[in-house]
Amino acid sequence: MELQDINKEYEKLKQTYKLPEFQQLAEDFDIEKVTEKESSFLLREIRRMVSEKLSAYMHLFETLLNPTTPPMFIFTIIKNSNEKEKETIKEVYKKLAKLQLHAIKLDTIYNEKSEADFIIKSNQEWKDAKQKAHDLFEQFETKFEENNNSGRKGYFG
Repeated sequence: MELQDINKEYEKLKQTYKLPEFQQLAEDFDIEKVTEKESSFLLREIRRMVSEKLSAYMHLFETLLNPTTPPMFIFTIIKNSNEKEKETIKEVYKKLAKLQLHAIKLDTIYNEKSEADFIIKSNQEWKDAKQKAHDLFEQFETKFEENNNSGRKGYFG
């Protein structure tokens, strides 16, 4: 399916369910990739794209909360995180986990209205979460640079 056709179909669904702008969802969730897959259920495919992005961030935040075998830089981030940052990590993780559970439920029984509701809710939740995530990553980046420039050397065997 071509992007133009998807845009037309989405516009109809947008009017019916008061969905966010296609362009805005494309910017945040890469939903234009829906053209790569032939489907009769556009909202389901968009919901899956949204869920995929949220899942990636959820796994990152889960690694920050429960590091079992993360990349080395994660340990530096965790070690240098303050309580406020840790609380923000937990808060964002809980929001993303709730959305993931809802997405899993939607995979069991298809309902177009439920798909639309999920897209709307996820978009709203993501607006808040992405700003918090961005602020956290900015702080982590700064602390990571400071830590690397501090002259401390780790054990290398």
